[in-house]
Amino acid sequence: MRTTYVLKEIKWGIQFLRRINLRISIIIILLAVFFSKGIAQELPNEMWHPGVVVLNDGDSIRGNIQYDFKTNLVQLAIDGQVKAFSSQQLLSVSFHGQYFKRFRYFYALPYNLNGSVDVPIFFEILEEGPITLMSREYVVVQNNNNYNSPFYRGTSRTLSSRSILSYDYYFLTTDGRIVQYTEKKKDLLAFFGKYQNDVEKYMRKNKLRSDRQLDLIKITNYYNELAAD
Repeated sequence: MRTTYVLKEIKWGIQFLRRINLRISIIIILLAVFFSKGIAQELPNEMWHPGVVVLNDGDSIRGNIQYDFKTNLVQLAIDGQVKAFSSQQLLSVSFHGQYFKRFRYFYALPYNLNGSVDVPIFFEILEEGPITLMSREYVVVQNNNNYNSPFYRGTSRTLSSRSILSYDYYFLTTDGRIVQYTEKKKDLLAFFGKYQNDVEKYMRKNKLRSDRQLDLIKITNYYNELAAD
């Protein structure tokens, strides 16, 4: 059973938070210049990103941000000190990602993640409009057995592992619910109501997949353009 969220329970909206982030985007760009060189090949959650956190009272603090969205925690390095914030203490987090080289916006929205009670957790806003596409990022560790690999050398069994990024996707629907998306095409089209056929034709024409992030952004953007007319 999908967990849903009623938008009317939010005392602040995404559009309000977006305006806050637009005012500070220039500051983040300037900060990013100083931290864009010499970055090792780390995963995004292992890096420090120049950005801004917005507290529950609306105040903003800028510095270098490191995040762990699996545990919904953010660390902010400022003036030689590191402060930790949970998603229950923040309205939003925005930063210039040093891994993907783009701005990323996250909002703390109440959601029933573990089947208990609604608590604020971080969602990344990928495409905003009549329907909003969001995601939650996490790291998966894959173990690789090299014993039978043509690249294996030696007389003993060896194991290796690699960490990869993965995402869960959610839609904030037109009736104010947060619904997790299964990455299946039929479930995707169901979000688009009377525009299902138009969106499906658009997907076929442009060879877009229902389980790839960049394609999902394009698909959602296309629907939002249709719905806004």
